[in-house]
Amino acid sequence: MKGKLLLLAGAAVGYVLGTRAGRQRYEDLKGRADALWHDPKVQQKVADAQDAVRTRAPELQEKLTDAASRATDKVRSTMQRHDTDVDAPEVTVHGRNGHYPQPG
Repeated sequence: MKGKLLLLAGAAVGYVLGTRAGRQRYEDLKGRADALWHDPKVQQKVADAQDAVRTRAPELQEKLTDAASRATDKVRSTMQRHDTDVDAPEVTVHGRNGHYPQPG
């Protein structure tokens, strides 16, 4: 019984000391990160990056719009060819005409 009590007391002391040390270390890291973020050199780089994104955004938007338009046109033309191809056998998930495809 004495051994269990000592073990419990030791665990409690270790927990309290560990949480205090852990909290102190966390606060230290948080303070360093905050100081780094608010450093004028870092903030200048952040502003430069934001300006670069604002400058290139219209160009990138145009490229993405064009790419989406070309993809849509390609899908439509493929679908139209497929709809007009009457002689082609029906293809399902099981292969042509419902049969499993043969390896070969």
